[in-house]
Amino acid sequence: MKPLFKTLFFIMLIISSCKKDEIKIDPNNLLIGTWNYSDYQDNAMVYIRSGKFIDNRGYKFNSDGTVVERTFAGWCATPPVSYSNYQGTWSILNDTLIQTEITYYDGLRPYRLAIKLVDSKSLKLTFVSDK
Repeated sequence: MKPLFKTLFFIMLIISSCKKDEIKIDPNNLLIGTWNYSDYQDNAMVYIRSGKFIDNRGYKFNSDGTVVERTFAGWCATPPVSYSNYQGTWSILNDTLIQTEITYYDGLRPYRLAIKLVDSKSLKLTFVSDK
């Protein structure tokens, strides 16, 4: 009887330790978090909130004003495509506009993103021309 009890206890211990990682969402700033590219709709890039980057493009906006952009490694986007993480900073200019400065393989590039939608699950962005 004791071996059966030990086996059941061990199985229950394993099952209880296999919990799903919960994604933390900052209710004061829904932009904070990791976003993986999902789709292109209505002239906007659509990203889905995630706990980590996948093998695709994405952003990770941190509350300390730093950002990681996951995008193509190098200048060529022909298959097979590989991705790299590029570090930078971000700031909010107004309710819908973000200023980013990200250091890529060829140097620092500032650009702006317009937020079309942000909620707990998805983010829609468009690039804003400086002109």
